[in-house]
Amino acid sequence: MEVLTGSRPTRLSSAQSKEAAKKIEQISKQVLMLINNSQELLQKYLKYQGSPFGQPDLLPEPKKLTELPSPDLSKDVWLSLSDSERLRQNYVAYTFLTDFLSEVKSWQEDLNPNASDLLELLEKSAKQALGLRSNVASVMKILSFPMPLVPPSPALDASTAFRKKLKGWSVCQQYQDWLHRTQRDITVLMQRYPL
Repeated sequence: MEVLTGSRPTRLSSAQSKEAAKKIEQISKQVLMLINNSQELLQKYLKYQGSPFGQPDLLPEPKKLTELPSPDLSKDVWLSLSDSERLRQNYVAYTFLTDFLSEVKSWQEDLNPNASDLLELLEKSAKQALGLRSNVASVMKILSFPMPLVPPSPALDASTAFRKKLKGWSVCQQYQDWLHRTQRDITVLMQRYPL
């Protein structure tokens, strides 16, 4: 079993520990559902973008968004994160992802106005990212972790239709990558704050 650094706060009351554990369990269930939804979002997104999207031999994997904190950390770095830092990174990511998913929806309204199922999924995903951020904030508050000051989301740079399609693909992929990262982070927290 991997040894995780960082310890649980020592000043939590029994009631706070129980409240934190319940909220962490809720996030765990929420993330599992959202991972399934994010797979559907990616599939529908690629379906509506036309060629060469959705043809793995013709396009490389989407580039990571430099505007977002990276969900990909080395094992050593990830293991060394404190609970506070884990939650901070998740909070920042879902703050930006909420805005980015909304921006991609706006682009797709112009590029694929008849793709109502994709537009609904993008809107739903943005709302779910916001809800997840809210739940992460609740855990941070219960654990008395400082809330991060997040600057306004940077504008996504995409001047042509093709660039918008590529950037939108990146946003959808990063959303899924962050959900997998959150699942790992929440698993750690569930060990530290068991029900």
